[in-house]
Amino acid sequence: MTTSRKKRMCLLTYARQGLDLRQVNIRLTKACLDPINELDWSLWVNHYLPIVDNNLYFERALIDQNRSLAWFAREMYARKKKTNLS
Repeated sequence: MTTSRKKRMCLLTYARQGLDLRQVNIRLTKACLDPINELDWSLWVNHYLPIVDNNLYFERALIDQNRSLAWFAREMYARKKKTNLS
């Protein structure tokens, strides 16, 4: 497992646990990973977590493929468009 994949897995887990930034950075440091800033943590809690929650496909895309928020937006739009056409 690469460091970035490990970090993404940790960040998703911490977001699900409802940890604050200080707690996250302590745990990342203990896992020999670089700490994150407030803006990055806000993205995880407010955007990535709601998108991947209860969606294994999106969770794997985030963890394994490091997909961006723009990719998720395009994918969600395409799915909505496809559903509306059906």
